[in-house]
Amino acid sequence: MATQKTKTESKFYVAKTIAEMKDKIEKKVKTYNEKFVKKQIKAGREFFTELKADPVKRIDDLIDEGKDTLKKAKTVRMENIQKKVDTTKGHVRKKIDKINLETKKVYKGIGNDAKLIVDDFIAMGKKNLDKLPMKKTIEKKFSAGINAIPSKLNLPSKDEIENLVMGIDGVSKKVDALNKQFADA
Repeated sequence: MATQKTKTESKFYVAKTIAEMKDKIEKKVKTYNEKFVKKQIKAGREFFTELKADPVKRIDDLIDEGKDTLKKAKTVRMENIQKKVDTTKGHVRKKIDKINLETKKVYKGIGNDAKLIVDDFIAMGKKNLDKLPMKKTIEKKFSAGINAIPSKLNLPSKDEIENLVMGIDGVSKKVDALNKQFADA
């Protein structure tokens, strides 16, 4: 008897589950119809009623709505593009500033290194010149040779470094002017 009762409950369980699923599906379909189908049909009926009543006015209204929609889309697209341009300008400005700082540090380091090398050569030369009988003549020639070393080592002079820094500042000013020009446009 226990097996008979279990089979009966089992059959009722399946029937009960199917009935529950049917109710859920009907509820989903009704909700879908209410949200999507019914509203669209109602809007379509209203459109056709208006179209029958005054077709020229309704078509003009559609054209005006289309123009407004296109204007809004164009405005949104241009705003997005402008945001991207502004963001890119900011990133470029930061990169250029960072490069300018690093370049100035490098040139300052090169200048200091060149000065140390020249000072070492001069100090060593003075020690050796003190031992020579023709000290003044040799000292003049040696100083001239030392002064020529930076150009032979292809090290930049102070004037060259200053010209480069002024050139970098000029490029920065031009980039600022371009940024202002794009901002005003």
